[in-house]
Amino acid sequence: MLEDVSFSAGREFVLVAGPNGAGKTTLFLAILGQVPHRGEICVEELCGEERAAKVGYVPQHVRIEAEATVWEYVYLPARFRKIKAAERAAEEALKAVELYALRDKPVTTLSGGQRQRAAIARALATGGDVLLLDEPMANVDPQGRVELMTLLRELKKDRTILMTSHELTFPSDLADKVLLLNKRVVAYGPPDAVFREEVLMKIYRYVRIAKTPAGFICVTEDYGAHPH
Repeated sequence: MLEDVSFSAGREFVLVAGPNGAGKTTLFLAILGQVPHRGEICVEELCGEERAAKVGYVPQHVRIEAEATVWEYVYLPARFRKIKAAERAAEEALKAVELYALRDKPVTTLSGGQRQRAAIARALATGGDVLLLDEPMANVDPQGRVELMTLLRELKKDRTILMTSHELTFPSDLADKVLLLNKRVVAYGPPDAVFREEVLMKIYRYVRIAKTPAGFICVTEDYGAHPH
């Protein structure tokens, strides 16, 4: 259960980090209105259930419909949600993630990284200007991660993106802010302010931080989620 979580984000990339069980997925489900919560959650100035229409969501475990082509996987949910110009939305989403050329292939034949890009295209076609990505780098090979990072750099230019990760290693030009969770907000701000030993040691028992030209490398070992 999350307690006293409060933050705001504009057109920027927010890395939602913390140990397993810290409430990262629960936060996303609350934003989507899928779990009960107290207080107010607003997306694009919409604070009721209608805010979900402004959000595209990619869960940690992407469900692949049997025998669905890439086109069907992206287009049909947009059509079912009665998205205006659903065909155009699906086409633009697939082009944005560079999968339009593979639109007739079964989703099951895609690599892990390609499946994640297809899932992001699905979210783009059905959602609005806010993307919630739950552990998108999990089960993706190194090349797939590079491709996803490149895609996210482009998408963040005109969207709000929240991405969960239990890993604290990332390119320095990707995240604008870091929301560090452990059932409540431990820290929220620019990576330089959050990725500090005195901050991370509040929830991790071992921390080693290195900042390279490519970005931050944080090695941590946690106790599991617990309040401090």
